[in-house]
Amino acid sequence: MVYTALFPKWWFRVQLTHAPSEKQPQRGEKTFLEQLRDTCPTLADPKQAHYIPSWVMPHGDMQTIYLYTQHYKPAGCPVEFKREIFEFADGGKAAVDWALPLMDTRPDSPLIILIPGIAGCSFDFYSRSLITKISQQPYGYQVVVLHSRGVNGVELATPIAFHGGMTEDLREFVEHIASSRPHAPLVGLGFSLGANILTKYVGEEGDSCRFVAAASVCNPYDIDVTVNSMCLPSLKNRYLYAAALTRSLVQVFAENEQVIMAGNVKLNDKAILASRNINEFNEEYTAKIFGFSSAKHLNTSGSCVQYLKHIKTPMLFINALDDPMCYRHTIPFSEIEANPYLVLACTRYGGHLAYYEGTGLTPWLPRQLAQFIRGMLEWK
Repeated sequence: MVYTALFPKWWFRVQLTHAPSEKQPQRGEKTFLEQLRDTCPTLADPKQAHYIPSWVMPHGDMQTIYLYTQHYKPAGCPVEFKREIFEFADGGKAAVDWALPLMDTRPDSPLIILIPGIAGCSFDFYSRSLITKISQQPYGYQVVVLHSRGVNGVELATPIAFHGGMTEDLREFVEHIASSRPHAPLVGLGFSLGANILTKYVGEEGDSCRFVAAASVCNPYDIDVTVNSMCLPSLKNRYLYAAALTRSLVQVFAENEQVIMAGNVKLNDKAILASRNINEFNEEYTAKIFGFSSAKHLNTSGSCVQYLKHIKTPMLFINALDDPMCYRHTIPFSEIEANPYLVLACTRYGGHLAYYEGTGLTPWLPRQLAQFIRGMLEWK
């Protein structure tokens, strides 16, 4: 338990990892880090950058569990969406939710593309709280949420669903947006597994990336290490985190079983439905359907850590060291420090996508990401 009043303020300082200033990209008179410090002071200014968890629930497990309960309570962050069904070149379909009201829709107005976590959606609390913040003044940005196939009420149109390193759908959607809005600055925001997908995509694109900036929140970085850690026989894995994630994957399969089993890949539906952890599910379904030799091959190929060195887009990473799902030992400090386009902001506390502060349990993340988006769009 963390009794916040008993610790000095420096204990809660946000720790930044980045390349030396002389190596960072520069626009005008400011480097990447200087722009962050000026426009995101509560995240990057050493004098102001602190995250003090709420004393009501300071621990990462408590915050993470509480966040999950808020997914079913839209009050306080009421957001409405206009749904579009996006069809990919292979015939697959995914839900695309445009936050309402539609803000500045001029051809050159910024557009924020949000990629949720595993089987996540636009109604998850971390999505709604962020959209509420950045769609209102003084920001007023248009937000669109790209879902994975087979989630949020859209049934699979092909046997292929998704995996943690699947960047093809994001690439196709971004190309569609870029062709319809060629002058619109695009900013990518990824959460949890969506952060891995976004980071891998930005690295794959390199100098050709369509995003002017991107942010990754609670990224697992190394999927194989993360999944193997989740498969360890602990009570939390068996009854909380790994169990919940496995259930969400099995549910996607169960809801689309008829379409999946009608495909050309031979699958054992009983084994898939009986999966006890993510590795078992990936071994029986995901690896086979995507043509990988094993779950390990799938996990290692899909991990974004190997693509960090190729990123040429200003990108912010935010991780909590007490995250019970994306572990401290997977954070690639040296790889991030080696790339001048990357800045990592680590907090001691915050859990997984939670980051509550104060007695009112106010989410801390939306303010940081809103400042980052505005700072990057103004950095010229």
